[in-house]
Amino acid sequence: MPAREQWANVRLEWTLRPEPLAPVAVVALGAVAPLLARRLLALDDTGLERLQGVGGEGMLLILGETAALPWVPGVLYLGREPEAASLLLPTTHTVSVPAALLERALHQRFPQLGSPLAILPESRQVLSAYLARPISRELLRERLGVDR
Repeated sequence: MPAREQWANVRLEWTLRPEPLAPVAVVALGAVAPLLARRLLALDDTGLERLQGVGGEGMLLILGETAALPWVPGVLYLGREPEAASLLLPTTHTVSVPAALLERALHQRFPQLGSPLAILPESRQVLSAYLARPISRELLRERLGVDR
């Protein structure tokens, strides 16, 4: 299970980005996580081998090349800012502080979390993708309670 933290005292403003980042990850929370798991289970072995993931109760974070990432309604796509390579940020929004400054602040605030860190503005969560591994169909079924 990935480390999950919330920030409470920090006020960050998110605005639409003029040009979206290229997606390198997708995250699903709550009721959307089993939907993403089912979509992953529907991939053939080659498609699944192109992805890595980490998950826990009500959360699934998948990393991979843009073309390999699955689509499910309700997921959030994440990309990398060139000046903050250890952060995964929403592809369609930019933050009110410089990304490099946010990166340093989050690593100082959450030193126990390994990189990359996924920032989820709506839920105000920081997830660590450090433990992402190749995806196992059996583990997906078992951990997320998804049928065949």
